[in-house]
Amino acid sequence: MGARQYTNREWKLLSWWLATFHPRAEILMNVRVGNPPPIAGIANPTPAELNMTRVRNRWVDAIYVEDGIVTIVEAKMQPDPGIFSQLIHYARKFRIDPNFAAWQSLPLHLVALVYSDDPSVSQEASWYGVQWVVWQPALAGFLPAQVLGTAIASEESLLPQDWPARLSRLLNGKSWSQS
Repeated sequence: MGARQYTNREWKLLSWWLATFHPRAEILMNVRVGNPPPIAGIANPTPAELNMTRVRNRWVDAIYVEDGIVTIVEAKMQPDPGIFSQLIHYARKFRIDPNFAAWQSLPLHLVALVYSDDPSVSQEASWYGVQWVVWQPALAGFLPAQVLGTAIASEESLLPQDWPARLSRLLNGKSWSQS
């Protein structure tokens, strides 16, 4: 069988970014996060049985630990506003995952790594506590980067005033009601 004709460009972008900017970090790529669901009829499942139940858990593009900070990264060639909800969902799943119990007390940082920028999406990153990274390396097979859309003129948010604090509490492993 010949060489693969297609490689996932997001993975290529992410791999090169991690190697370039975080070469000394402990890196996990394509990681399932979340609590394993209970297995019907098995009271004390083995580690192998628990891993089998994780097949429905969500996939995170990358998690890395560097300088005592855990970072979850989602990579996209074309930015989409759904990247924020994905990262927040992954953060919540990460915080309850027993496989990452050793990292639960570390600060958590979220990164949206994109190849083409969209100012109408990127201006929302700070609202969600997400670092927006536009990285456009010269990699073989990549089309020239683009700027998609324009920033929204209004800075007014129609969300509740305390919603950024709610997200911050969630990312730090606390419930909505805790301070």
